[in-house]
Amino acid sequence: MSTFVRRTFPGLLLLAVVPALGQRVLHFKTRSIASPAGAAVEMADSPVPFGRGHLILQFNHAISAETLAALRDRDVAVLGGVPDNGVLVALNHPVALTGLNVTYAAPVDPSDKISPLISSGDSAAMNGYYLVEFHPDVDLNDARGAVQSLGIEIAENPDLNPRHLMVHIGDSMQVLPVLRSLAEQDPVAYIFPASDDLASGVPTRPCEGALTSLGATTQLIPTYGPGWGGADHNAATIGYVFSQLSDRVASGAAAAAIQRAMAVWAGVVQVTWRQGSDATAAQTVNILFASGDHGDGYPFTSSAILAHTFFPAPPNPEPIAGDMHFNADESWQIGANTDVFSVALHELGHALGLGHSDNPADVMYPYYKMVTGLNSGDTATVLTLYPPAQVASPAPPVSPAPGPTPAPAPPPTPAPAPTPAPTPKPAPPSNPTGSDTTPPSLTITSPGGTSVSASSSSLAFAGTATDNVGVASVTWSTNTGSSGTASGTAHWSASIPLLTGSNTVTIRATDGAGNSSWRTVVVSRH
Repeated sequence: MSTFVRRTFPGLLLLAVVPALGQRVLHFKTRSIASPAGAAVEMADSPVPFGRGHLILQFNHAISAETLAALRDRDVAVLGGVPDNGVLVALNHPVALTGLNVTYAAPVDPSDKISPLISSGDSAAMNGYYLVEFHPDVDLNDARGAVQSLGIEIAENPDLNPRHLMVHIGDSMQVLPVLRSLAEQDPVAYIFPASDDLASGVPTRPCEGALTSLGATTQLIPTYGPGWGGADHNAATIGYVFSQLSDRVASGAAAAAIQRAMAVWAGVVQVTWRQGSDATAAQTVNILFASGDHGDGYPFTSSAILAHTFFPAPPNPEPIAGDMHFNADESWQIGANTDVFSVALHELGHALGLGHSDNPADVMYPYYKMVTGLNSGDTATVLTLYPPAQVASPAPPVSPAPGPTPAPAPPPTPAPAPTPAPTPKPAPPSNPTGSDTTPPSLTITSPGGTSVSASSSSLAFAGTATDNVGVASVTWSTNTGSSGTASGTAHWSASIPLLTGSNTVTIRATDGAGNSSWRTVVVSRH
């Protein structure tokens, strides 16, 4: 006999029939949610009245191509995967889920959208700047409008992930109330601390998330799948193949940097990396430096993306599971700037099953920085998937066998001490151009202010730029896709096109060593 259960959420009506089905768990950073034992959801609706909203659906079986096709046939857009056996979907009308064995259907609770670091008052979340991630189908201009409608200050930064906005809350007592009001907005997926570098405008690159067959994952997810050791989280041996290395650095140096990153993870958990020759073999990470469309459905269309990696199997199928692809068009280096080791250490975390960390100090934080090893947060997370590395016990010392007592030798006659050479004067410090790390100083003199209004289709910008060595170029870009180079460097100017609405204009000055600084002006054209 079946029991009918009616569950009500704001703007959402679910009708569930309860046969004897298995229980599944959704794994978030905030908590794990066990779907009701035996519940099968028969119908779901958008959580946004008369509009498009977002839900998580969970199934009592692995998600198949037939399941995805059935959702598409019912006009449900699948946006990404959620462990275990879940998907994030968007819909704007009631949908019958009969026959799909859906065990859970609900929007992400606002409390699950706020990083535990923020909720607990962790020191990593105390600088007043926060990143707001939006669902993949949300237009960022609409997202910007939603944030501004709540009276929340947007802190502009041109280096953010395309799904992120950075907000600033100056009053520490208002952080949680303000972020809770933001988390109640359906388009918001997650909120977590911004690093000090992002807050101060230090140039960086985003990692858009580890990949599954359903797309990139959300910041809400700590790990995806059980890891290569299986459901019991056993030790694992993982193969790897260097299919193609970078031509920007010596291939031996690139391979050594990646292998050094492998050794760092192997020093924490029981994972053995074994080099092979078949990139399509099971449980093998194919390491590839590639340009543009390289056959995996995720082309490198922008130099802003350094690399991407596929989670292990499951959830991903072989042979793509665990594969790491680096953008070959990047200016890769060893131990400087875009460092192969630092990027590989982050991407290998994804290859082991880790999502992105909320803590800016962790290697798995979703913005690039040079690192030398793992942080405590990285270690704690990977230990949820694999057993700790075994530390070999030192061998006991061996006592030497006694020998005959030697006869005392006569003391040697000391040789006369040589006359000391005069101490050379220290050489003056050198400052080669290659060691220059000072970014240019950039000033925008016109227009005056960081937020201005205009009615014309373009606006004249002008300013100055100085550097200890020399400014190589001054460039501009807008959030609407336009870009160009200003006239002049020390005194520069540019006429920048505007679209109706909000235009974020970024001016960037770069010196010959590649150091850069930037300034942003928001222009509202009416």
